[in-house]
Amino acid sequence: MFSYIAVYTDGQPRGRFAKGAPLNHVGLVVDDIDAAERVVLAAGLEPFNHADYAPGRRFYFFDWDGIEFEVVSYE
Repeated sequence: MFSYIAVYTDGQPRGRFAKGAPLNHVGLVVDDIDAAERVVLAAGLEPFNHADYAPGRRFYFFDWDGIEFEVVSYE
């Protein structure tokens, strides 16, 4: 499994972002996105912003601390 962290990196000073600064989201690459979504749902979290476009399928969710995660599968 691969994963990544997306951060705001333009170097311009500013106030806080709507989400945690400078963190945008944490990305998790999975082999089976449907199974991953079932795990998220079973944990009581709410997937949103589903998308299916090259190079893969994805959805997002916030954890209990408000950290945004992107789950993506490059099928």
